[in-house]
Formats: sequence, structure tokens, C-alpha cells
Amino acid sequence: YSAPRLTGQGKDMSRLGGGIGTRGPGESQLETDRRHMQRRIRSLEKELEELEKNRRTIRAARDRGGMFRTAIVGYTNAGKSTLLNMWTDAGILAQDRLFATLDPTTRQLTLPGGETVLLTDTVGFIKKLPHHLIEAFKSTLEEVAEANLLLVVIDASDEMWESELQVTQQLIEDLGGGSKPMLYLFNKCDVLSGELLQAGIVDDGSDRFLVSAKTGYGLDAVLRRMEEIVLQNSRRYTFFLPAQKQKMLDLLYRNATVENVVWEADGVRVTATADMRTAGQLKDCIVSDMAEEVLNDGNE
Repeated sequence: YSAPRLTGQGKDMSRLGGGIGTRGPGESQLETDRRHMQRRIRSLEKELEELEKNRRTIRAARDRGGMFRTAIVGYTNAGKSTLLNMWTDAGILAQDRLFATLDPTTRQLTLPGGETVLLTDTVGFIKKLPHHLIEAFKSTLEEVAEANLLLVVIDASDEMWESELQVTQQLIEDLGGGSKPMLYLFNKCDVLSGELLQAGIVDDGSDRFLVSAKTGYGLDAVLRRMEEIVLQNSRRYTFFLPAQKQKMLDLLYRNATVENVVWEADGVRVTATADMRTAGQLKDCIVSDMAEEVLNDGNE
């Protein structure tokens, strides 16, 4: 931003005096500053490349783990970091200012039924995000495309919440997350005026919630709905783990809901509700798929 605006800032930018045969006022200092800026830009670009590579490595590890991923998205200063802190004690910075979050933070969240999901706080969206910031935010914005579920947080106390929600929805679409399931959390209800509440700020639909990330109001209903969505992506299986694969029982405890464990002479039989990715990791150990059994019983 600053580089093309250095010219014309006057003699303060000069180390040389003007005159016939000299280089003119300001030119020497301008060249020095421009070289410094170019070095700084290259250094930052290299750091961004390293960060992006690290984020890709982390995401690949999460893919192998098979855990359900949820991203908290929304307009800047809507209360996303406060929400993550309320649910997970993440201890991340949560301030009443723009772009308090500049780096994605991911924590595990245990839902009421025992399922564990990954919850990621992302950088806040903003209208007409400057193009030169897109690359800097690329790493955190990619979390939107990688998530299985989006929690869209809206500052319901802001009179401009409708236009901010439109910006958020458009950016989600641009980032490739438009087809993902979304829950809309109208936050900061503890400071809402009576007029806004009477105006019916929240629809009657099951995916819109009036909440307060500060006091915890309404968050239990959100967790229950998240659990329903997680279970929609899961099936009930019976696995048989022979002696040489019994260490995979830990995988089931981490990434699935284990209902029953029976130890036998040559292995362990486990009944668990697991998502397709976890089941794929243990496909050689699947004894029965409850969904297929129900289908077969119906055909008979």
C-alpha cells in the first residue's frame, strides 16, 4: 500500500539536496525505502508460504483422524472467539475490535452425547476485503471450505446485522462453502433491545438460534443440533478387532461413539457409531453395517 505513495512526500524523504547535476530531492531516500519494502514483502511472502504448507500438513493429519470439523464464521467482531472460549476454554484473545483474530485456532469439543468434533475459530469477514489482504488471510479462510459444518455467528445487537449477514453468506459462497450445512447463531442477545426482539430477529427454523456467547444462553440447543448433524453423517457398525489390531480400539474411542465392547479369545468385538471416514480406516474389521442390515430386512 505504501510503496507507490512514497513519491511526492517532500524533502523529508531526501538525504540529498536539489540542484543542477544532482539527483533531485528525495530520490536517494525513496530508492532506499523501496528496496527495504521489497525485501520486507519478499520476507512476508515466504512466511505466508511456510504457514500455508504447515496448515496443509495439519489438515491432512485431521483428514486421517476422521474427526468431524466445524468452522465458526461470521462478520468481524461478531463474537466468534468468545464462543470458542465459552465452549472449549481455548483462552484465545477476544476483544471488542475488528480483526481481533488473525490466525485460526482449533480445539476439540465434546458434544452432549459424547461425540467429539473439531471446532475452528476463523478470521472475521468484512465487506470489500482489500485484495492485498486475501493472500494473508488465505490460510484461515480455507478452513471454511474444509469444514463439515459452518456456525455462522451474527452480531444481533448491530443495527447493520442484515447487510453483514449478506456479506458473510456471499463470502462463504465465494470460498466454496455454500453447499455445507449451516447453523445461524444470533449472538449478543444479552444486550438486545426489546424492539429487536419483538421484530422477530430469529426465524422459527431449527437452524437459527438466539444465543449469548458471553453468558452461555441458548448454546445448549446449538450443541444438540450439532450432534444431530454429526450423527446424520454416521452409521452404527460392529467391528471385530483381532489381537494384532486391538490398538485400533483407541481410534474408535477417539473418533466414534463406542456402545459395547466384548472381549473374546481371539480378539475384541466392538459396537460403535462411526462416520464414514473412521469406518473406512477399519473397513477390513467391519462385521456388520446396521444400515445395510435394516435395508436387507426390508427387502426380505
